[in-house]
Amino acid sequence: MDGPNGAVSMRRKWLTLGLVVAFLHYVSLLLVILLLQFDVTLAVIVAIAISITGGIALTVFVLYVY
Repeated sequence: MDGPNGAVSMRRKWLTLGLVVAFLHYVSLLLVILLLQFDVTLAVIVAIAISITGGIALTVFVLYVY
């Protein structure tokens, strides 16, 4: 049903990117939960830093590299 083989390749490429982003999100969530056991302020700071840098990095990666 798909057209040329490039369409399947492109879907696989985006699926791989989505899985990598999901895995990194899971790891960052575990880090924040671990930090919450020690210090709430540090956990909030790390969560905000991960969110901002991750969003900027993902945007730059998709727009200019991928």
